[in-house]
Amino acid sequence: MTAARRLATPGMPVLAALLITALPLAWRLPWWLFLLFLLSLFWRARLLASGGRLPARRWLLPGALLPLGLLWMQTASLSGREGGGAVLLLLIGLKALEADSERDWRVALALGFFLAAIPLLFDQSPLAALWLATSLLALTWACVCLAGGEPGASLRQALQGLGLGLPLMLALFVIMPRLPGPLWSLGDEAASTGRSLGNEMEPGSVSRLILSREPLFSVVFAGPPPARHELYWRVLLLDDFDGRRWSSAAGRGEEDAALTGGRPLSYRVTLEPDKDRLPALDYPRQAPEDGQLQAGGLLRKTDAGGQLFRYQASSQLGARYQAALSASQQAFYTRLPPGNPRSVELARGWRRQAGGGEAFLARALAHFRRGGFQYTLTPPLLDGEAIDQFLFSSRQGFCEHYASALAFLARAAGLPSRVVLGYQGAEFNPVGGFWQVRSSDAHAWVEVWLAERGEWLRVDPTAVVSPQRVEQGSERALPALARESGLEQALPGGWRLRWQQNWQAAGFAWQQWVVGYDAGRQQSLFRQLGIGDQVDAASVTRGLLLGGLLAAAPVWLWWRRSPRQAPLAAGWLLLRRRLRARGIVAGDSLGPLELLDAARHLPREDYRRLRALIRDYIALRYERAAADPAAERAWLRRARRWRPGKQNPG
Repeated sequence: MTAARRLATPGMPVLAALLITALPLAWRLPWWLFLLFLLSLFWRARLLASGGRLPARRWLLPGALLPLGLLWMQTASLSGREGGGAVLLLLIGLKALEADSERDWRVALALGFFLAAIPLLFDQSPLAALWLATSLLALTWACVCLAGGEPGASLRQALQGLGLGLPLMLALFVIMPRLPGPLWSLGDEAASTGRSLGNEMEPGSVSRLILSREPLFSVVFAGPPPARHELYWRVLLLDDFDGRRWSSAAGRGEEDAALTGGRPLSYRVTLEPDKDRLPALDYPRQAPEDGQLQAGGLLRKTDAGGQLFRYQASSQLGARYQAALSASQQAFYTRLPPGNPRSVELARGWRRQAGGGEAFLARALAHFRRGGFQYTLTPPLLDGEAIDQFLFSSRQGFCEHYASALAFLARAAGLPSRVVLGYQGAEFNPVGGFWQVRSSDAHAWVEVWLAERGEWLRVDPTAVVSPQRVEQGSERALPALARESGLEQALPGGWRLRWQQNWQAAGFAWQQWVVGYDAGRQQSLFRQLGIGDQVDAASVTRGLLLGGLLAAAPVWLWWRRSPRQAPLAAGWLLLRRRLRARGIVAGDSLGPLELLDAARHLPREDYRRLRALIRDYIALRYERAAADPAAERAWLRRARRWRPGKQNPG
């Protein structure tokens, strides 16, 4: 067989389809494993092109065990989305390397359809869905090519087949019952995104997050939205300081707290929970469904699953967070490690001069405002007495520096204090009508307990040093960050901004109606369609009947419009396709006897049956004066049962 003929074999489309399907995993799986997969595909393609011999199968087992061992050493698991996806990719590469028959190629394609779903475990964005559609098209095209179709015609047939199946797919997506949880358990993999707040705060921990503009959660307010400077989303309370790092320590006890004043505000949040954390505006009034309100005004999700989650929240904006602290709790919130003597002396001096807690805080904020402090992403490194160095030497820092320093000063002055870690601000999207909170909105502030008022008072020293950070966002407050985000590169006319807003709105709608299509939304849709008030067997059956009728309509129209092929023509086309699938040149210009001569190297039994089929085809097509429909249909059935094996060498 010539090289040109081998290039036309169906193995090439299969390899191309597998490569397209696996490309998104290049950024998700170990690089060396993906490189090994690529080498397997290119090696097999070279063998197809040159007609070389396949590697001996005795080498495939070591070739699989060695990468599996390395994968286990690197990930400590062969399951989950990373371990399982890597194992599947490795097996597909080895299967392609040993494929030598139509059955082998079909098995590789079947595995490819499973592989197409693996990227969705890492990313469920519209781009991921678009690549999934591209992968399905490539795999379907390879299936048609494997059946003997020409590459160009096969692509049209694949598009047509997927288009006809799309209504049925949509009907099944809408109607099949939605499970309350995910189909698989990803464990902590889903929460380990590297873009969320950690459990501790030290210099640099928040500023590393702010460099990313990755969306974290979206918000839709029920009424008029608050001003940007009111958007404080509390997530964590940090109450233990070791001289450099703030963390959350057990032992503070429950707070006897109540909200007074302020105005009620309702809003809906959509996010993938970071562990069990649910952001809430200061201050949440009650826990949402499937959530709980913990001490300190923190919302937590009852089930810490990593799937997309939507909850209705209610906060008392501008309320006073009144709490009665016992003597032990006050002692807990004023604990400090040894060190930073200059800061301790400064705080105690201010307290003696100011008297009350409010006057002390006013003195401290005035010091930050007029003391030459600078808000920057690149402060100098702090070693040893970090608070002393920041307050008396560098005077440069990010929000974690200012929050840490103020909480330390308050404790040194005998005022209970804690650091609140969360997000401040949001970006409004007028196209979708929602607010987007990003990693760049990460923020830290302080809460100080004032005995004379019996309440926790929110104090944000960053707002004093850089008012733009709270009023307009981090991009406006930090020119370097604005250049990184491209705000200064916007072209005249605002087309870039409009494109970004439209893309964000599309992503928001996708998350709400596709990724977030859960049991609650399905039940609501069933009611709107009149299928039933509950998602039960009866309503699902009615939905399937309705969806089946709608999905069958385009298939029926296609069937009515498609031309009817005569049995002889259909059988002749089928014979040529199956010969081409065996690497035999069976062009449209070949006559019956020429086609039989081209297939002379087939196995003896296959060739004998083909010769009988062609002899009867000639008799039915050319020797009879009148058509015999029954004989032609019988010949077509025989042609469909004929499946040739490999050619004999020669």
